[in-house]
Amino acid sequence: MDIKAFLRTNTTIHLALVAGVTVFLIYSYLQSEEINAEMDSSNPFLYLVPIFAIVGYFGSQFIFKKMISSVNKDVSLENKLKTYQTASIIKYALLEGPAFFAIVAYSLTGNALPLVIAICLVLYLAVQRPNLHKLMDTLPLTSDEKRKLQHNQ
Repeated sequence: MDIKAFLRTNTTIHLALVAGVTVFLIYSYLQSEEINAEMDSSNPFLYLVPIFAIVGYFGSQFIFKKMISSVNKDVSLENKLKTYQTASIIKYALLEGPAFFAIVAYSLTGNALPLVIAICLVLYLAVQRPNLHKLMDTLPLTSDEKRKLQHNQ
């Protein structure tokens, strides 16, 4: 498997997810007429958005680590990379979902709390950009596989 093509594919997937949620965030912000910071206790979004964000954040971490820890060191490099890609996409989706929910909540209520949470989730998602260093630190690779990855970089 060509590591450059693999990283380019993962980076493209990540960029598309970040770009989609960012465009939706900017569009929603520009369409809003006013922003308020009132804590209206009758507004269910002010409770649901933080809960979804926390579940998405910790869930993404948990599932990613669980999937990566299930990778056996004896499995082929190609299978390890496929598992890494799958785990990464799931992690991104678990961050993107609550971000979209927060943006919708902001659009419906005009409250700043969902907007701030959405921005934080999008920024965190952007920082999760895949690269060779992260991949090598995360996967249980043999020394031969590490050399192969560094050589094909």
